Order: sequence, then C-alpha cells, then structure tokens
Amino acid sequence: MLKQVFFLSTALALATVTPAVHAAECVYQCGSDEIQFAPGQAVILEVVNHTGGRVSLERVLDFHPYGMWPDQVITIDAQVGMGDLSVVFWEAAQRPIEVRLHRPNADRLQTELLPSGAAKDSAVHIVNDGRVMIY
Repeated sequence: MLKQVFFLSTALALATVTPAVHAAECVYQCGSDEIQFAPGQAVILEVVNHTGGRVSLERVLDFHPYGMWPDQVITIDAQVGMGDLSVVFWEAAQRPIEVRLHRPNADRLQTELLPSGAAKDSAVHIVNDGRVMIY
C-alpha cells in the first residue's frame, strides 16, 4: 500500500511540474483542418502556380481574373473577419488542379497549385472565423 501511495504521489508531482505538450502547428503540406487564423489577424495569402500551365485566378468580389504563368507567385493581403476571403482558380486547358497548403509562418498561407490526375480543387476560402477550406 505504501508503495502505491508513493508511486501515485510521485506521478502527481511530475504531472504538476511537467508542462503540457501541445501539438505543433502544421507548417508543410497541411490539411485545411490543421490551419486556423484568429479573427482580425492580418494574413498574406500566397498563391504559387506549379501546374506547368497557365492558371486563371480570381479573388471573389474583389478583382477580375488574373492570368498566372507557370512558377509565378501572387500575394494577396487580407484580414480575417473582414469578409470571407475566397480565391478561385482554373487551368486554361481545363486540367484538374490539386492544392497543397503550407503555413511557413503565423501570418502567411501558401497555396501551391499542382497538376493532378484525379483531384480537382478549384478554390481556397478563409472563413470569417479563421478556418481554411479547400473545395
């Protein structure tokens, strides 16, 4: 009995001294459910065209379609919660595009557009509450 009490008290002491370990935020090849921005936070959305073809890009309700050449990078400044941020894209030859999300730092979302054989992503959306969605 004394052994069990000693073990229990040692475990409790270690639990109070050892800080809680938090899961690291995703930085590379993140799922949309692994990224969350804070409402009011300034965000830089970076779109990188790695499809090998010309891609049209449009920020919904903000600017007209813009043509991106292969390996071109476009950055868009936004603030979370100041209206949803939706960017739609399509490949000129109608080939499917896959999106990979990266978060190299706390205020940047990198959206990498890649050629795809099956997946057909067409938009990245940052909702007012900071969630990121791909569809």
